[in-house]
Amino acid sequence: MKILMVLLLMGLTVSASFKTQLSNLNSQNQQTEELAKSEQLKAEVVGLFKAGKLDEALPLAKQLLELNERTFGPNALMVANAASGLAELYIAKGKFKEAEPLLLRAVEINDTELKPDDPSLIRTLENYTCILHLREQDSKLKDFETRRLAVLERSPEPDRFWGALWRVTKPTNVPKPDYPPGAKGIASGRVLIEVIVDETGKVISAHNMCGGNVLLVGVSLESANKAQFKPVAVQGKPVRVIGYLPYRFEYR
Repeated sequence: MKILMVLLLMGLTVSASFKTQLSNLNSQNQQTEELAKSEQLKAEVVGLFKAGKLDEALPLAKQLLELNERTFGPNALMVANAASGLAELYIAKGKFKEAEPLLLRAVEINDTELKPDDPSLIRTLENYTCILHLREQDSKLKDFETRRLAVLERSPEPDRFWGALWRVTKPTNVPKPDYPPGAKGIASGRVLIEVIVDETGKVISAHNMCGGNVLLVGVSLESANKAQFKPVAVQGKPVRVIGYLPYRFEYR
């Protein structure tokens, strides 16, 4: 009788273990199927975007975001990628307001999952900043950069900062760009130049971030490439930072 009971218990244990394994296998198979569906949707969205078929791409991009949220969880990199992709469609259609919260969500996810110099994180930071810049949401941009400053102060990791450089350091030399003669009569403009500043405070890279008049961008880049700053130190250690220089031009 005891032997029979032992065998029954062993059978129940094996059965329960088998059911658990079968459940895990089914879950893995389902996620694999969802991943394949996600990749297919992404490819369709990208293809339509490249073909300029934005209205056709939009509903698929929304579907992709919902699928990735359901499959991978709300804070997964796949969700950040889908949110960023949907935002870029809105940007292409000139719907900056709709793109803004999607980009912020992508930034917040990428910030915790990626290295500070990862291209995906940098792209979302650029796009989010440009959206606020173009909509002249200066107070919102200031709040965002203040939060980024707090992140820098907690981490001496290179490239961690993002925002206007004067928030973290002081310039020792930023030549004022001359108003280009060929720009006479054009509208006033604002230009943002993204820069990488090394541990000595020297600008080692500069590029235009949000578009603008080509003449104004040109003189802004000349100024940025010659700029020099006091080294940024975090926890007593000089660090390289990524940020930008804002330039304003008025009629002349």
